[in-house]
Amino acid sequence: MGDLWYVLIAVAVWIAAGLLTVWWMARRGHGGPGWLFMGVVFGPVLALIAGERVRRRPTRVARTEAGTRGPGRLRVLVGVDGSPESEAALGLAVGLLGPCTETLVAAQVVDYDAAELDWQGRVVEAKSRLSAVAEESGGRVTACEVLAGPPAAALARFAGENRIDVVVVGRHGRGLSKRLLGNVAQELLRDGSVPVLVAGGRHGVSGR
Repeated sequence: MGDLWYVLIAVAVWIAAGLLTVWWMARRGHGGPGWLFMGVVFGPVLALIAGERVRRRPTRVARTEAGTRGPGRLRVLVGVDGSPESEAALGLAVGLLGPCTETLVAAQVVDYDAAELDWQGRVVEAKSRLSAVAEESGGRVTACEVLAGPPAAALARFAGENRIDVVVVGRHGRGLSKRLLGNVAQELLRDGSVPVLVAGGRHGVSGR
C-alpha cells in the first residue's frame, strides 16, 4: 500500500469523525448548515468544540396568543412541523379532544442555531406556519409556541413546565430521516413524562 493510500485513509477517518460529531450535535438540537462544513474541515477536533457548544436545556423562542380558552379542562400540546403527519396530529387534537380542551397549544421546534441566528428565516417561517395553523383550527388553538432544542426533549420539557395533559404528534416528521434524528413520537413515548397521542393517518382540521 503506497503513501497515497495512507493519506486517503487518514482523510476519510478525519472526515468521518467530523460527520459523526455533526450527527451527534444534530440529535441534540444543533442543525445549522455551518456545522457540516466544520465537520469536514475540523474532523475530530470538532468533538472538543461540540462538548462546550451543545446546550443541555430546550428553550422558548417565541409565544403568540391565538384564541380564547375552551370550555373543557384538558391542556393539549400539538407538535407542528408542516408535514402531512403533523397536520393529521392537529386534526386529531381538534376533532377528538377539541370539545374537552381548555388550552390547545400548537408548537414548532427549531434547532438552537436557527433560534440564535434565524438562518434561512426558520423562526419567521415557524411563526408564519403556526399562525396559519391557528387560523385553520377555527379558533380552537389558543396559543402558538416556537421552541428550540431536540424536538422530543423540547416538547416534553414544555409539557412538564406548563402542566400539559397530553401531547399529540404525528407518526413521522419532516426533515432528515428518523434514522438520523430519531422518531419524535417514539422518543416521547420512551420518555414517559406525559401521555402521548400519535396520529397515524391524515385527519382534516374540523374546528370550523
